Amino acid sequence: MSHNFGGSKKGPDDGTSKDKNEDNHVIDFGQARAQRLEEKRRKTERIFFKQILGIYSVTNNDDARQIEIVDVSEEGVSFQVPFNSTDPWPKDKSEIPIRLYFSQDTYLPITLQIQNSRPYIENGVRFTRYGCKVDNTLSSYVAYLRFVQFMKTYAEHAHKDTGKVTFFYL
Repeated sequence: MSHNFGGSKKGPDDGTSKDKNEDNHVIDFGQARAQRLEEKRRKTERIFFKQILGIYSVTNNDDARQIEIVDVSEEGVSFQVPFNSTDPWPKDKSEIPIRLYFSQDTYLPITLQIQNSRPYIENGVRFTRYGCKVDNTLSSYVAYLRFVQFMKTYAEHAHKDTGKVTFFYL
């Protein structure tokens, strides 16, 4: 005979017992690897965009305005421009032309459709960051798509040069 004095019976099947291993998490190595690759891809893209590729938008006055690409994907682009309260740009525009310069005199044209904007601060500098959709109806979209695929593959396989190898030029 079992007696229950002054309370309800609690056991492992009533949902109230706490296993000491309950706080342990199962690690999904595939997900962890994908997250590391995504972080590496974003870092590699930022280095590539800041040091190799020139990115500009042409304004109404046929002036080229430099922008900083933050992220690219097959469907979209994220970019930022320094915040300027006296001359906000792109002001009242939903679509902007972009030129990806691979050399001083050749570029890949794409058109971006602004989907959202938000303030952003990086290293104490204030920016406005834009999330955009890439116009996939332009003939240059095929080249843009292959460029994005290249960037993803490059980021996955690229290695940082530590300067241990000496190059000899003839």
